[in-house]
Amino acid sequence: MLGMTAAIQVLCRDRDGVLHSGPPHPVTPGEAVLVGREGDLALGVEPADPKVSRRAVEVTRTGSGWRVDVTNRNGVVVHPWGQPPGLAPASSVHVWPRVALRVAGRPELQHWVLLTDDALRVPRPVPVPGTSLTETADQPRPLTWPQEQAVRELFAELLAWPPLVPATPLQLKQVGTRLGLKTETVQRRLEEVRKKAVALGLSRTGSLTDPEYLYVLVRAGYLEPAGDAR
Repeated sequence: MLGMTAAIQVLCRDRDGVLHSGPPHPVTPGEAVLVGREGDLALGVEPADPKVSRRAVEVTRTGSGWRVDVTNRNGVVVHPWGQPPGLAPASSVHVWPRVALRVAGRPELQHWVLLTDDALRVPRPVPVPGTSLTETADQPRPLTWPQEQAVRELFAELLAWPPLVPATPLQLKQVGTRLGLKTETVQRRLEEVRKKAVALGLSRTGSLTDPEYLYVLVRAGYLEPAGDAR
């Protein structure tokens, strides 16, 4: 699973939402990159943030994924693209195409370490024979473009890269306005999307704005990252 596309990028989002970013740093297999105020890649320097540790996190692209070793005294939160965030343990490995590490410092600043590697993408499902009305028992058919458009618009903030914190789904009416559709049309499309997630193992169904079915679809390769870091 080692590829030549692995890169690390550090950035900071200030209190006004402005991003201060450095260029992507290509990473070779086995290379350990230290990030922090005195790291190989500087974080917490511009803007200055003494609450970021000098040696905040070390990242290595291993044969199995991204190994993350945390030493930041205020902790690190892991944001896998299209998945719920969680507090990072002292050491962990992440097999995911885009992983963002939010290094905790001053509350008005968001420090990010972005890990990207296309070699770790989840394969998209291969279309299987059948009709447009009948799905096989093995797996649901891929999302249609109208279905994908609706789910990406609804959960745009949750799919943003770099991540947005906080991130909130839109209302169905807002999605309809943005896409030029009736709310009922948006609802039907999203209901079909959620049915696919149920077939993939979604264990509970809440409202259509509940992102649990989004997470299932992303894990199964039905939605991929789109575009570059902004």
